[in-house]
Amino acid sequence: MRITMGCRIFCLSLPILVLVFGGGHSQAQRAGCKNVHYDLVFILDTSSSVGKEDFEKVRQWVSNLVDTFEIEPDKTRVGVVRYSGKPYTEFDLGRYQTQDDVKEAARNIKYYGGNTNTGDALRYITTYSFSEEAGGRPRERAIKKVAILLTDGRSQDLVLEPATAAHKAGIRIFAVGVGEALKEELEEIASEPKSAHVFHVSDYNAIDKIRGILRRRLCESR
Repeated sequence: MRITMGCRIFCLSLPILVLVFGGGHSQAQRAGCKNVHYDLVFILDTSSSVGKEDFEKVRQWVSNLVDTFEIEPDKTRVGVVRYSGKPYTEFDLGRYQTQDDVKEAARNIKYYGGNTNTGDALRYITTYSFSEEAGGRPRERAIKKVAILLTDGRSQDLVLEPATAAHKAGIRIFAVGVGEALKEELEEIASEPKSAHVFHVSDYNAIDKIRGILRRRLCESR
């Protein structure tokens, strides 16, 4: 069988192209965020409406988003708060210092069920989750504080006042709503401009579809 010179060149090049543009995808994403370092806290709704099966998708979504950043004590730190009736720290900003450790912890976030008190969760992250006690870096370090809130329903307490307090404390909030989550409430929670910080999807099967655009927004220096 004859193989032309052009084919030989293409065929030899193809595996390299696949490696660079396929296998190197997550490395390229991290490279795009290498100069953007955050204290980043996920605020996860673990109320009864979510359910165990869908919460497994949430765990994987968080783990995948963590791939965006260089996780090190002097670069990006990640913490997780879960909430239903009350907010709880799953792990603080200062607890895990490598990407692999954070991803493993994300895949093991506990699910309990209960109510949906989003306002209490917002107060909690403002007063505790970004504090030095929780592993947050001091204000003079000028590390940006970012929260990503994921919820699938209407809050059973008010969110505007605690969200406003969070914004005034310098916390940039992305609000991600699933299913029955109210757009008006998501807009009260999210930072300005709302168009860049509010996301809504039909169900938990669709949350991965917004991961790309959320990553791009997170990688923008602001």
